Amino acid sequence: MHRQTSRGLGRRNSLRYEYDDHYFLTDPKEFIYEFFPLQPEWQLLKAPISLHEFEELPFVRSLFFRYGLYFPDEHTKAAYPEKKLGAATIRIGMPSHMQSSLIFHYNLKLYDSDKDQYDSVSLKRFVMQSVVGSLVAFRVHAPCSGALLLDIFANAVTPREYLTGEPMKFKSVCKFKIVCEDLQTVMVPLPDCASGEWGPAKATRLFGLEPITHQDALVFAGRDLELQFHMTRPLTDFMATLHKNGSEEKRLSKYVSHRVADDIVTFTLSFPEEGQYGLDIYTREVAGSDATGPTEKHLLTHCCKYLINSSKRN
Repeated sequence: MHRQTSRGLGRRNSLRYEYDDHYFLTDPKEFIYEFFPLQPEWQLLKAPISLHEFEELPFVRSLFFRYGLYFPDEHTKAAYPEKKLGAATIRIGMPSHMQSSLIFHYNLKLYDSDKDQYDSVSLKRFVMQSVVGSLVAFRVHAPCSGALLLDIFANAVTPREYLTGEPMKFKSVCKFKIVCEDLQTVMVPLPDCASGEWGPAKATRLFGLEPITHQDALVFAGRDLELQFHMTRPLTDFMATLHKNGSEEKRLSKYVSHRVADDIVTFTLSFPEEGQYGLDIYTREVAGSDATGPTEKHLLTHCCKYLINSSKRN
């Protein structure tokens, strides 16, 4: 006999049944994340765990294991108690054969309600998602004291499905509780850029656009900055937009430009003042550059984004 517990992570609004063969001959090391046998011997583990240890395990879904995901830190827990700073980083590992197809998404809301805003600002803007190699990281900075629920979603799609605007359905793979008892640091939201991951990994994965100058999502710059990429296949209609809290996007448009020379794309930025900026980059493939046919119209698609801290000291 087994007892499944939700361990307090989220409230169930509806119940829907579907077939899932993950629960047929499941690996005991995976099964223990969701079910705790009343008799320790039925954990089928070399080193059985206690009920307290079970309740501290991350809350994962079967899809987590279907995609071959794992926690690089074996001490990863379901709840992150951050008493004063309100900062927590969750890292998830991906197998090499899934790195080109897995896309992640997330949702952050207040733990005891369905509210996903704080002071009329989306709580998503207090999370920085980035991908480096085989690891995807979610850096959460709580804007207020209390508990937050971070729900991480994933889907495996081909670059072609993404670029042609095929509908994508994300499913939850794991959840975490972020607890900040007494926040003593003022957190500001990230610039209001397109949703999703930060950094150039997305550009390489979807467009074959390789960063030359800046491989990290976070950039420290002076009052001027140049970002360069190498095109491995024909791309066109590049567009870049600059964002800063308290500034209109239209006013900032004159401070960013780009040029293309052969297979090198250069974005030039001149910041009107010090502070934190977000840079969105868009592009599309040249029609007829692949086997889909010369008449296909590729969509202008978000390519990648950077978080830039501009200061005279940099």
